[in-house]
Amino acid sequence: MASWKGKTRGGLLGYKIFVFILKNLGLRAAYLLLVFVSFYFVLFAPTSTKAIYSFFRKRLKKGRLPSAWAVYRTYFSFGQALIDRTAVLAGQNHKFTYYFDGIEHLQTIAEEGNGGVLISCHGGNWSMAGSMLEDSVGNHARVNIVMLEAEHQKIKAFLDRIQVKQAANIIGIGDDFSHIIKMGTALRNGEILCMHGDRFLPGAETVVVDFFGEKAHLPAGPFQLITRMKVPYTIVFAFKETVSHYHFYSTPPFRDSTSVQDAAQYFATSVEEKIRLYPYQWYNFYDFWAVPDTPTQTSSRRKRNNTKKKQASNG
Repeated sequence: MASWKGKTRGGLLGYKIFVFILKNLGLRAAYLLLVFVSFYFVLFAPTSTKAIYSFFRKRLKKGRLPSAWAVYRTYFSFGQALIDRTAVLAGQNHKFTYYFDGIEHLQTIAEEGNGGVLISCHGGNWSMAGSMLEDSVGNHARVNIVMLEAEHQKIKAFLDRIQVKQAANIIGIGDDFSHIIKMGTALRNGEILCMHGDRFLPGAETVVVDFFGEKAHLPAGPFQLITRMKVPYTIVFAFKETVSHYHFYSTPPFRDSTSVQDAAQYFATSVEEKIRLYPYQWYNFYDFWAVPDTPTQTSSRRKRNNTKKKQASNG
């Protein structure tokens, strides 16, 4: 799986570059740059390029040439998502329009006042609709976004530099597991949690689901939380449909809080349905169907790496 630290550093650098272009040259100039940047990644990012190609060939059953073209289109789409998100963070919301499909599901959960969870995936550009989410449920329930603490601090520093405030409350995932207590407290207070449900850290507990005709692993944590707290959850997506227009989706709330497996499969089925509609906006650039390491294997690998580092420093 891709390095989270690398993802954070790369994302922050991308924000800086594209904010400069957006402010000085505009949105279309930033898109024009992607024509060349996307081609670069096709050639010089072999791991992710292979994963994207395999997804279209094996999962979507596309031919060789369509799958090869899909690699470029996916990189270009991912670049657009980064640019659009940066534009919104920089205060250029007016450049985009939205259509909200299923807003009533979010409002129902918020108005019930018993807490709830909104889960998304690394596909589309869900963060683009953050302001709309705040407008939709913010008057009825406090909104909390759950993310890695390291990524939160980097993004917060970036927002501070461009003098933009984060509207929703952030619950950072750290090594001390304090985020678990904060998440439980938020739900007991009738608040809303927003998180991703398709990636997990090495060694974390997973749940196996059917996804694009094969078995895949999802993080068990979000679905265990929903089951234990007995709260409803809905799956949210935002997919780009034109240069400046996004389609925001929210699924009917899942309320069968007795089975972690059923809750996770509902997520997997819903994500597959949307990715088949928007295949170039699927941004998990690794073998999503690979069997993850067990906690013991992960611990052993960390020990070996630490030993190598010590030997290198002593050498």
